[in-house]
Amino acid sequence: MRSRDKVKKMAGAENGEIADAATDRPETPNSESQLSGDGDKPERLSKLPLTRIKAMMKMDPDVTLASQESVLLISKATELFIESLAKEAYVHARQGKRKTLQKKDIDNSIEELDSFAFLEGTLD
Repeated sequence: MRSRDKVKKMAGAENGEIADAATDRPETPNSESQLSGDGDKPERLSKLPLTRIKAMMKMDPDVTLASQESVLLISKATELFIESLAKEAYVHARQGKRKTLQKKDIDNSIEELDSFAFLEGTLD
């Protein structure tokens, strides 16, 4: 097969597969960045900085060691908590015909839900 034919064959690879020029067979994606197709970095397990969370955990005098698994668990729990508070505050913002969250939306969410009762007075 001539080199032009190989280039045409590589350009016409079906199903999003990448053709391997040396063997004329589709190359299977082997990294997460190839799987996503956009060349971005693989998705992180946590959106929050784990080193800072670990440092905050160690501020407690009762905590001497914090395993990586426990830091990740605290991070995910924090993300879920922030997400639930933000969603509830967004409901209040939409009731006020706004798309931007304001402090009063978070205050209203804290006052309305019993699960956020421990936060009362924190934004004052």
